[in-house]
Amino acid sequence: MKVPSIAELAVRIRSDQLTIADLVQICLDRIDEVDSEIQAWVAVDHEQALAEAARLQLELDTGIDRGLLHGIPIGVKDIIDVAGFPTMAGASWRREVCQHSAQLVNNLTQAGAIVLGKTVTTQFAGFDPSITRNPAAPGRTPGGSSSGSSAAVAAGMCIAAIGSQTGGSINRPASYCGVVGLKPAFGQVSTQGVVPLSPNLDHLGPITNTIDDAAICYQALAGLPIQRMPSMAVKLLRMDGFFRQGDEQVNVMLDSVVSDLQRVTCPVDFERLTQMHECLMAGDAARVHNGEYDEHREGYAKHMAEQIEIGRQQSPSEYQQALDFQTSHRQSIPNWLADEEVLVLPATTTPPPGMETTGSPLFNSPWSFLGLPSLSVPKALSKEGYPLCLQLVGRSVEAVVSAARLI
Repeated sequence: MKVPSIAELAVRIRSDQLTIADLVQICLDRIDEVDSEIQAWVAVDHEQALAEAARLQLELDTGIDRGLLHGIPIGVKDIIDVAGFPTMAGASWRREVCQHSAQLVNNLTQAGAIVLGKTVTTQFAGFDPSITRNPAAPGRTPGGSSSGSSAAVAAGMCIAAIGSQTGGSINRPASYCGVVGLKPAFGQVSTQGVVPLSPNLDHLGPITNTIDDAAICYQALAGLPIQRMPSMAVKLLRMDGFFRQGDEQVNVMLDSVVSDLQRVTCPVDFERLTQMHECLMAGDAARVHNGEYDEHREGYAKHMAEQIEIGRQQSPSEYQQALDFQTSHRQSIPNWLADEEVLVLPATTTPPPGMETTGSPLFNSPWSFLGLPSLSVPKALSKEGYPLCLQLVGRSVEAVVSAARLI
């Protein structure tokens, strides 16, 4: 369904075409209408959302304007602390209600966003499929681990939602659901108050309907002034080799965009990098979940348990090798990618696959490992009518946003 952009909604709210309470109620009604089928939400607080709408409307009416996000309803992935909700992270034994919100949530609410509730995550942001359905591809996976956030936006249940990415958990589900996913650079958005999977790889970012909405939400998440992000002059570069492993439909979609672009020669061995990413993520997962896993082992999902067991079997030298590989490769980025250069490649290897999987993060995990911003945007449809998306990778959020606007 067509949802107005944040900027369009801001104009309507300030010109009295729409009240904040009206907008929140539209989203709540949509949740009531379709979420029994989509199952994107863990919990929604109707009463609190409407109370916040009334408070923020009063602010506007008395001359207090927090900016473009003032009164915009959002969803928050359920690995992120939100006061008044438990952070279950897909685990049945986690029931304690949070007293404080994560820093990124505080940043959003200070900018005027209204948290409707918590969106479904795969367990501990791992690879085990969640219950969420894909509104853009019935019967197919919405991806993971930010499955609920992507589906909620795609189904028009909120204007934006927050996801996390350790491998491909923002760009991949956003792509499968036909919406925009932005993974900022490593460390640009606080992970305080977020259940970690891998502290060396975890990123937080927005899932939205438009490129500019993603830029606005990123600014709020990072605690930056919220404004239309100016475009910069960028040079688009074609990525081949490793990133030609997608199926024919994905490659045809990419070729329609990049046929005239200069090819980039990248010194990175992406096969080796993928191995190091898997090693680091497993090692970190084993460390993060050490005590909890021993206490609740029977409650851990299959793939999450396997990843922890793999991490436990690592030697200290294997883990340190992955860390050193990451450090050296992050430091070498300026040698092969300039500030104004943006790589163009597919966001996923295939259209959304079946519900038995969350899909492959193969084309996303390199950028999580390297900590580079990546932006996925819808570009075409598969022969079945499912979304196919591009991925843009650069040195800054400004660069990838500028490239996406061009394309």
